[in-house]
Amino acid sequence: MEASMHENPFLQDQPEAELSTRGIPLRKLAGDVVPERLEAGMQVGLRALAEVEKPLLALKDNADAQAWLKQIENVRCQSQRSRTVVGVVGNTGAGKSSVINALLEEERLVPTNCMRACTAVVTELSYNDSMEPSKKYRAEIEFIKTEDWEKELKVLFAELLDDNGAITREISNPDSEASIAYSKVRSVYNKHTKDMLAKSSVRALMNVKQVKKILGRTIKIQERDPTTFYRRLQGFVDSKEKGTEKLDKNGNINHNAKREFESWPLIKVVRIYVKADALSTGAVIVDLPGVHDSNAARAAVAEGYMKQTSGLWIVAPINRAVDDKAAKNLLGDSFKRQLKFDGTYSAVTFICSKTDDISRTEATDTLKLGASMEELEEKHSNVSAQKRQLTKQLKDSRERKQDLDDIVESLDEQVDVWDELLEKVEHGKTVYAPFEKTGKKRKKGGASERKNKRQRRSSDSDTDERSSQSDDNAEDDENTISLSAEPLTVQVVEEKLDEFKSLKREARKEKREIDERMTELREAIGKLEGEAEAIDAEQSALCITGRNEYSRAAIKQDFAQGIREIDEETAQEEDPENFDPAEEIRDYNEVAESLPVFCVSSRAYQKLSDRLRKDNDVAGFTTVEQTEIPQLQAHCKKLTEKGRQAGCRRFLNSVAQLLTSLELWSSDDGNGVKLTNGQRDTEKSFLQSKLKQLDKSLERVVKETLEETITTLEDQLFAEFHVAAQKGEIEAPLTVAKWNASRAEGGLHHSTYKATVRRAGVYHRDWNGELVEPIYKQLGTLWEKTFQRRLPHILKTFSKCAQSTLKQFHAAVDARCRAKGHGLAQVGRLGQQLTQYAAIFNDIVNTEVGVFNEGQREINREFTPSIMEAMAPVYDGCTSESGKGMFMRMKGLMENHVAANKSSMFNQAVAAVRASLLALCDKVRKSLLEKADGIFVSMQRDYLTIIGGIQVDLVRMSPQERSAKREVDMLIEEVDGWFQEIIEADLEKLKSLRSDSDAADGAAGGDNIKEEIDDDDDEAFMVDSDTEDENEDDAEGGSAGNGDTSAEDAEAGSAGHDDRHVEREAMRTDDDEL
Repeated sequence: MEASMHENPFLQDQPEAELSTRGIPLRKLAGDVVPERLEAGMQVGLRALAEVEKPLLALKDNADAQAWLKQIENVRCQSQRSRTVVGVVGNTGAGKSSVINALLEEERLVPTNCMRACTAVVTELSYNDSMEPSKKYRAEIEFIKTEDWEKELKVLFAELLDDNGAITREISNPDSEASIAYSKVRSVYNKHTKDMLAKSSVRALMNVKQVKKILGRTIKIQERDPTTFYRRLQGFVDSKEKGTEKLDKNGNINHNAKREFESWPLIKVVRIYVKADALSTGAVIVDLPGVHDSNAARAAVAEGYMKQTSGLWIVAPINRAVDDKAAKNLLGDSFKRQLKFDGTYSAVTFICSKTDDISRTEATDTLKLGASMEELEEKHSNVSAQKRQLTKQLKDSRERKQDLDDIVESLDEQVDVWDELLEKVEHGKTVYAPFEKTGKKRKKGGASERKNKRQRRSSDSDTDERSSQSDDNAEDDENTISLSAEPLTVQVVEEKLDEFKSLKREARKEKREIDERMTELREAIGKLEGEAEAIDAEQSALCITGRNEYSRAAIKQDFAQGIREIDEETAQEEDPENFDPAEEIRDYNEVAESLPVFCVSSRAYQKLSDRLRKDNDVAGFTTVEQTEIPQLQAHCKKLTEKGRQAGCRRFLNSVAQLLTSLELWSSDDGNGVKLTNGQRDTEKSFLQSKLKQLDKSLERVVKETLEETITTLEDQLFAEFHVAAQKGEIEAPLTVAKWNASRAEGGLHHSTYKATVRRAGVYHRDWNGELVEPIYKQLGTLWEKTFQRRLPHILKTFSKCAQSTLKQFHAAVDARCRAKGHGLAQVGRLGQQLTQYAAIFNDIVNTEVGVFNEGQREINREFTPSIMEAMAPVYDGCTSESGKGMFMRMKGLMENHVAANKSSMFNQAVAAVRASLLALCDKVRKSLLEKADGIFVSMQRDYLTIIGGIQVDLVRMSPQERSAKREVDMLIEEVDGWFQEIIEADLEKLKSLRSDSDAADGAAGGDNIKEEIDDDDDEAFMVDSDTEDENEDDAEGGSAGNGDTSAEDAEAGSAGHDDRHVEREAMRTDDDEL
């Protein structure tokens, strides 16, 4: 045996170290936590796939190459960026739109000045990938389908018409259902007067050309200028506010007045794409107007977004947030209960808006800021006192300067007079000393003459230069002087001139000193004013900051208290005998601390960002950080981190596994180990046996996982379904009694009752939801525990068991190779591949946990539609009631229907949900089987290819295949350097790489959006149609072809599944074929 070992082909192994270092940079990168680094790594991964794909594309007829190309494409599909949907909710006047505009660094993008439009249209805001300047701002306006508008129009017409088919008088009451319906119909059918509407029909209105051509369509808007973009968008979504209606001569609303066409009632959703940094990492902000819109299509859109939100932002004005206990009460118990079912408590963020709206007096008293404010007030008083003192000095200096100006002016006049006397005496004339100035009004031209003399004397007028003056000028001044008895000599005149000039020099010197002093005083006063403003701002900032911190703490506690109340209510419903209020269901201090609360001033932020230039400065804010908008923007970007990390890791792990498998394949060029037929058959038999065991083991792990999942659902949830249904049965008559109660006892007005039944129980209130509420109360905590704790734990156990199964398989192969004395390098490399499979299994678990969560969010909402369906007959019956006594008959119908059907409708509701949950489990089972099978197929290929060179020695490898393998092998080795560069890059470099990638994506078609109507046509929809088109009877074609497309997609999907099955079966060859 010893002598024959040198003939053993298994001993012809390459050094193990040569293979062991490959792929280390990629594996290290996949474990990183910096999203920017992972995203840069994903770009490198895509580049690597593109490079290794090239040599494989040359092997067109090679089965192996085609299989690799298919796997490369599958991995490439995993590179799509994930979206993080953030829903924003808030009551009217909460400042929601202003906060969103500030978040996006736009002065005005989301409409902030409309009424009904703002509460009706769902607005989605995403990052704009387009790099074209003309598409800097883009929007898609999707209109509801024809059948949805027809359905709503029937409801609106039922509101408008009385029993005689005429327009009801209720439209005169602006708060009535009829008035609201009338305004909505007139908004769309603006040319129809009240009388025309009464004579019209739903069919005729549906054929109005202007409406027909936009229903079911999507209009695209694109602009480079935000103002133009906003104006065009407003043309679609804006509605006429209350107070703008035309009045008749009596001051009443003129319902027949001409109106403009408004399209907002027909809009389903508006999607806006903008280059906002806050959205650059994948966040999608959705302005949710509420899920009880009278239009079912829009309500469905809002509800659909609620199911997929990764974050929920609640906006409330700070001056009401604490007083109104907004964090606890804003959304209502049913909404908070829905958060409990969805497991999205941790996704809530609270935003206190309008923090600049504050009364310092109230804040000082409420927040007990007296000591701090008094200290600042004292500083302010000291500064004010200093300012008053300096201001007085400035005033005195200004008066003294005026006196000096008068003195200098008088001296100038004296110098002028004595200059003239000097000229005359020098020319031999006899002159006399003048008397004092008489005070008579100076003659015209005197001031200009003196000015000319000063200019002739130059700025240094104190010199001894003499200015000549004509006799005429002397005559002009005769009214202001008198002659003395003694004639003057040249010496006397010159001495007198020197005296006046000396006095003038002294006056000017003092004036210069006063000017300097006044400058110093003005600077000192300006500085004091700045100090006073700073102290004033500090006082405002102290009040604002104090209120912010107080509100932040109070809101956190209110939110936690609201969660506690829902938990306790649910626990009481589930098990009243064992309910203990002292026993906490969760750590409510942790709930409070984990709630992000931002106290923001969008107005202050916009002003400090050099926007809102027409507005005054906002007191109390000196930096943008004080507005907390930058912190909110950072929070928005951070919300995307988990999704970005998970998506990138999933892709990088798949790339690592693929490259390792490609390396194993490419390292065999057909010139390696050669086995005898007997050795080959023995190794084939062994591997085939172990691979079959591995396949069965993975299937068993999946089966056991799903069995445990279903058992958990049976024990934790389904066992309580019957109890929950009974609770619904007991409460239903009591709920109906509340609807049927008198107005004094909290019941509904007959018109509201009728409007509700017309809309299948959903109007201002959701009757179906109220009927289902006992079920939600009964199941809330159990549902949350099942889907947020137990099922994720079961799936994590699946990952561990699957990894253990792979390790056992590999250990058996490794032991075999070591016993045979071969395969040290190859088995070691295959062992490294186990790390990639472990990471992939963890990714699979995370994905399936997400599938369970998404699925259960859909399913936990199925109770209500089921009840709505069961209530449909009585809703229709009540709707058809009219005439005298109809309200009493409607109440009777409602009471009798619920009494007769309560048992069946609640049992059917829980049965439907049970069936949906089991279907979800089956969906997860199939997904786990498919993904586990994919890993098995990869392992089967790797092990059969590498261990002993089993496949390549049967058929001689072509030169082209050998060349392609060498090229792939060299590329895989080169790729390590690419990933290493990403690992070593700093954050700024990574951000620049991301920007380059975004630019490339945008240039490659980042704005590739489905467009049914060109943006140039959008204005056409704002123009009234001709009257002759309004009664068209021809029906426009609908969305023909959709069904065929779906069928083709389904067929393609089925074909893809069959191909995978065939591929798998082909690789699982029989022993004889091996």
